[in-house]
Amino acid sequence: MILKRYVLKQFLQTYGLTLGALISMFLIIDCFERIDEFVSRDAPMSFLFFYYLYKIPFVFFFMAPQAVLLATVVTLATLARHNEFTAMKACGIGVTGITFPILSCSIVIAFFVVLLNEFVAPITSERMNYIYYVKVRGMESQSQLQRDNIWLRSSNGSIWNISFYDPDKALMRGVSLLYYDEEELFMRRRVDAERVLWNGKQWEFMNGSIRYFTKESLKKTDFFEKENFPVLESPKDFQKIQKRPEEMSLREMYRTIKAHETEGLDTHQNWVDLHQKLSYPFIAVVMALIGIPLSIRSSRNGGILFCVSVSLSIGFVFSFIYAMGISLGHGGTFHPVLATWGPCFLFICIGFYLLLTMDSDRLIPI
Repeated sequence: MILKRYVLKQFLQTYGLTLGALISMFLIIDCFERIDEFVSRDAPMSFLFFYYLYKIPFVFFFMAPQAVLLATVVTLATLARHNEFTAMKACGIGVTGITFPILSCSIVIAFFVVLLNEFVAPITSERMNYIYYVKVRGMESQSQLQRDNIWLRSSNGSIWNISFYDPDKALMRGVSLLYYDEEELFMRRRVDAERVLWNGKQWEFMNGSIRYFTKESLKKTDFFEKENFPVLESPKDFQKIQKRPEEMSLREMYRTIKAHETEGLDTHQNWVDLHQKLSYPFIAVVMALIGIPLSIRSSRNGGILFCVSVSLSIGFVFSFIYAMGISLGHGGTFHPVLATWGPCFLFICIGFYLLLTMDSDRLIPI
């Protein structure tokens, strides 16, 4: 138990230094890129200070899992360098017992990142964006008002598809209004209009057509220059505020996806983003499982620098495959679960294989 606490203490100390260094490097580089805008707009230095203070949880989400790999490698390589690893094994403690505190801590880190990103990061990200977009850039709101490709299901069952909406003028362009027969599941009528304008009481559809359908085919088409249709929506119903992704919790993302599904929207990419936000913290577990056997094996062939280079190379390969999975998921090639969790599961299997073959003298026992 004492030795396990010793390993855990060494890992936590190294992890804290590594994480602090990665976050500091990111903030410093980002500060050099943005400070010109703060200065050119005569923003007080307090704005810059609080902007990066609120940005720390956002950066922590991305750096916390990645720092596990480097901390694992440095911790175990240091133990091996001072022959502490060999002494522990001589005392009857196996590799699993020595590395169990690191694996356990990586799981705790993963869940902590999930909780932080669910309850803290959305609030701090919203305040961060408020400082940058409202106080510094002078925008009226840091949120984004959706103007393009709006879908809305009306309470009477009809569906709106709007190419562009100008909320200031209450003007729509490229509008389609679809009426469905819910009992027999086919489209009864479709209204298309170049422009739709709110006159204060109702919507005026201009330069469009009305197509009538039967279950088998198109029945007839009527054209019009200006027409009014009985619809229930007013301009405020089309003013949809979109939060930025970093300002949304997992619960908000899930509710948004479900709302889009009821509107008939394609939510495949949204599901990928949701699973990515949930799976990314558990990269910490993947990094620990990969880093433990590789650092022990590589310490037999070289020093700490060699361990770090080998492990970081594998970490880079994992990051590349993970990013490729996300891209294929966004493109619709992979299911959202496979795109986000597939690389994690693959490298967890590789990590367990390397752990089970620890007695091999080869760096990669293939």
